[in-house]
Order: sequence, then structure tokens, then C-alpha cells
Amino acid sequence: MANTWNGMTSDNIALEGISTLETHLVAMSGFSLDLSTDIPQGTTVSTRIVPAAAASTDLVDDESGSYAAVTDDQTTTAVQVTLDPHPVSGFHLTDTQAQEIAAGVWSDTARRLVRSSVRGISDDILGSLFGLVTNANYGAAGHTGTAANFDSDDVADLRVVAINAGMDPEDMVMVLNPDYYAALLKDNAISDYSASQSDALRSGELPRLSGFRVIEAPTLPGNAENLTGFIATPDAAAIAMRGVDTQDRSQFLSYQILQDDTVGAVMTYSALWTQAKRRVEHVFEALYGVQKANGSALKRIVSA
Repeated sequence: MANTWNGMTSDNIALEGISTLETHLVAMSGFSLDLSTDIPQGTTVSTRIVPAAAASTDLVDDESGSYAAVTDDQTTTAVQVTLDPHPVSGFHLTDTQAQEIAAGVWSDTARRLVRSSVRGISDDILGSLFGLVTNANYGAAGHTGTAANFDSDDVADLRVVAINAGMDPEDMVMVLNPDYYAALLKDNAISDYSASQSDALRSGELPRLSGFRVIEAPTLPGNAENLTGFIATPDAAAIAMRGVDTQDRSQFLSYQILQDDTVGAVMTYSALWTQAKRRVEHVFEALYGVQKANGSALKRIVSA
């Protein structure tokens, strides 16, 4: 049940929160996902990784032929993902602030408080995911250069790198930091094509390029290896998310385990009245884990 505080409901806050999480976790969608609102039974999740291409078998056309043998060739790989970290972020609203919301004074501020809190959680999740992207995990870089010279020709060359590495062309993503992403936005070969197709460039979105779904990642860390981006398919890494439970939900004004409709990201939202301080504490939290999977399914893009 949604609780109302002077015109602002817990559902409003929850929806704003999960919408923000969905917006900022687009890069996560390029990997193998095991996302559920279920409460975990233990601290690890066994996630299945599907290979880019399964082996085929020549079926003998006689009575000895067996389709069972064929289906046995299609196997998945189990990857154990530890559910850790558990980031928590939130804000509070006093009685006076809630009254100001009712008067329309604080409505925009409240939305920005929600977005800021959830952005902290999404940054934590992407930080863990991008932290996997190292030479030790995925080997030599697929491209070395500079943002100033990065263009559509480099994207086409990276397609060759991806296919030679065995990546599935239908599932390829390219994740870039803002400098490299902006370089493609400025590329005349891309902007001329995009202008004839849609208004994507007006909103800063790139079309699919050389088979890659291109995603901008403002929080991509440069790290000691000068990381500026990467190309990958879902079998490169596994991400698991679960709901967070509490011992007694009756103590909360609202307690909701949320899941967005696009990426499938999971987050828990709660609202608790603190009588001593006469305010409502609004808390967002996520329980997740990331794990490297196929070391051949990702190639790094680094600066020279």
C-alpha cells in the first residue's frame, strides 16, 4: 500500500528511483544477467553462461542416430557469483519539507534527492562491473589510440577483432567513455547517416555501428591501463541481483522490492518514520555481484 505525505506517495518515490536506476545501468545490459526480486538463499548465485556458438553434430541417418546426442552438445557454463557489495543510499524529509512539497516548493528538489541517491547505487554497480575489465581478465587490448582520432573506421576494425575472437555479431556492444563517444558523434560519416535516419544525434544517441550497440559510460574508470572503452558479448561476465529482506516489514511506512522493465535491475526501497527526529528516512539499497566469465568475449579499448 502506498503511504502519502502531503501529496507525495511512497510509490512516486519508488517509481522515480527505479526509473533512475534503469537509465544509468544501460551498460549492464550487455552482459549475462541473473536478476530477480527473490530473497537469496545464501550468499552466492549459480548463473549459467551461454556460449556464442554451440558445436553441431552430423546426425547419422539410420536407426543408430540419436537426437539426444545432439542436444547434449549444447552446454552452458556455471558461474558462481557472490552477492557482495550491498550499497545503500538515501535521504530524509522533515515534516516542514513534506509540507513544502505539498505547496509545490520542494517537488523538484525531492525528485533530485531520489535521483542523486539512486545514482550513487548505480555508480557502485557499474564501478564493480567495469573493475573487471583489465588485461589480467581479458588479455591484450583490441584497440589502442586516442579520442581525437577515434572514428567509424576504428569501429569497423573492432568488428573484425570481435568476430575473430568468436563474438556473436548479433550480441555485440561497445561501451565508451564520454571522450570517445563524443568523437563518434562528431564523425561526419556517422552524423550524416544519422541525420538521414532519425533525430538520435539531437539527444546524443548513436545508432548501431558496424553491428555494435554503442553505449556511453560516464563512470568508466581510466585505471592504470588507460581504459577508455571495450567491446563485448554477454558471455564476458555475469551479473546477479536479488532483493533485500528485513526482519519486520510492519515497522516501515513502505517496503518495496523493485525491478525495472527494461534492464531488469533490482533495488529495494524503504521508508521509515523516525519519531525522535520527526522525519521520514527514505532508503534505497541493492544486493548484487559481478564475476568474469569468458575471457575471450571482451576486448579493451585503451588510450595510447
